[in-house]
Amino acid sequence: MTAFDRLRDGDFAIGTMIMTDSMLTAEVAARSGFDFLCLDRQHGLIDDATLWQQMAAIGRIGKACPWVRVPWNTMADAMRALDGGAAGIIAPMVGNRQEAEALVRACRYPPMGERSWGPVRAGMDDGVGYTKAANDTLFVAAMIETKDGYENLEEIAATPGLDALFVGPNDLSLAMGNWQPAMPTDKDFIAALTRIADIAKANGKLAGIHCSDAAMARACRAWGFRFVTIAADIAFLGQAAAACVQAAQEK
Repeated sequence: MTAFDRLRDGDFAIGTMIMTDSMLTAEVAARSGFDFLCLDRQHGLIDDATLWQQMAAIGRIGKACPWVRVPWNTMADAMRALDGGAAGIIAPMVGNRQEAEALVRACRYPPMGERSWGPVRAGMDDGVGYTKAANDTLFVAAMIETKDGYENLEEIAATPGLDALFVGPNDLSLAMGNWQPAMPTDKDFIAALTRIADIAKANGKLAGIHCSDAAMARACRAWGFRFVTIAADIAFLGQAAAACVQAAQEK
């Protein structure tokens, strides 16, 4: 069962961001119990070739599915990731209904969209079966993280073929003039987050958000969010290393 299947069944899904260009790191994360891994091509070090290798490594484990945050909301980026085996696409900085519709067109085969057929790796086992099921099984999310995206929230949420709204809290709080670099504490910003979750639900969409830590993830779940990414591989590495050094220095 994929993370998208679990979400459709009403469950809560937990993932993390993979930013390093390491197949081994992706494999380690896939063994750690996450429902999905978001391979970050926007801010991370992952190129096209590495992306496909990481998705292959994740697939061999079978515990987490690979979603890809593409560098930008373009057809080329989405199609390449999907052809390589991505189970979901997250597009950054979606600001209006037209951009959300463009995302859907890039990720869905006709007649729902305009995705070009060529699932080189994704359809390797069963190309016919993959093609027939793709429009119903692939997860497509638009990031809400700009002033325009928030102001046009309702029209984005109403976009047919879009599955989810995914909040980038750092960018959104910067856009609103009140940066919340970790657990949000500003009442107005928390109200904005709960509004996003409410509007997503009202339009039959899933609401997700990136979280700095597990405490934020628990809070966001209470605010109505259905899936979260928690931190990133580089953050976990840094935190564990720092904790080890501190523990070793204790007398």
